[in-house]
Amino acid sequence: MKKNTFYVPLWALVLLSLFNACNPTTTSTPTTSATSTLPERIMLNTAYGTHVSQKLDLYLPANRTAATKLVVMIHGGAWIGGDKTEMNNLIAAFRAKWPDCAVANINYRLANSNNVHSEEIMSDIKAAVNFIATNKVSFQISDTMGMVGASAGAQLALLYTYTQNNNDYVKCVSDLYAPCVIDDLDWYNSFNAFLGLKIKDVLTQYNGFTWEKNVALYHANSPYTQLNTEDKPTIVFHGTLDMIVPIYQSQWLKAKLIAKKVPNEYYEYLDGHGFSETNNKDSMAKTVAFFQRHMKL
Repeated sequence: MKKNTFYVPLWALVLLSLFNACNPTTTSTPTTSATSTLPERIMLNTAYGTHVSQKLDLYLPANRTAATKLVVMIHGGAWIGGDKTEMNNLIAAFRAKWPDCAVANINYRLANSNNVHSEEIMSDIKAAVNFIATNKVSFQISDTMGMVGASAGAQLALLYTYTQNNNDYVKCVSDLYAPCVIDDLDWYNSFNAFLGLKIKDVLTQYNGFTWEKNVALYHANSPYTQLNTEDKPTIVFHGTLDMIVPIYQSQWLKAKLIAKKVPNEYYEYLDGHGFSETNNKDSMAKTVAFFQRHMKL
């Protein structure tokens, strides 16, 4: 079936502001001792693929070893916009609490009229993870990872962890206000007065099809629907004043995590879509504590 073709409409410009969150060539042997004297290394705009959007920022801590863990950060933007720089505040808060952890902050291709939709976006997430794991010797870190996503990036982080984590690199995931029930038909059919647009338009752009033309794809792209008993520990954060992604989606996810006996934590803030600095810091402090328990430190 031919995919629908879409052009980014004017409402997307409004949505982008609200719907937040050089290849290495060294081949040195990673340090395996309990301590090391390696300096901090920051590699900005490192290519993990050939497309201009397939770039990541890599923060490698000082004194890292082959046991150093890594966290992948994924920005939001309704799958049609946003940039990795929008995660910088969260990264700073995360690194302040866990300075010995490496961080990869990734960009990915965005859904548009050139046949980039959910499948292509997830392909980029997989490529970035595999790039990091393949180059762990060069980076002098381990391939034990966690994932943190904000908004649409949190949906991608959950979906990767629940459905694409075949190599078991990702041990746990942190979800900040994800649209985690993509197959929520009531939400799909709703009009968001805050944004002045139909949610149908956003989800059709991401999936590449309307609900009516490919219901199975909406189910496949819904982390809530895909969650099962074998999935990884999940920590969830959502604002009670969120006017973009309904909080009940996170509440549903929490209930299913409990029902499936998946280790989890759930927190609500008196906040909207995109947290205050105080809540960003608190969510990252809680994420670090959760990750350190589940990444077998």
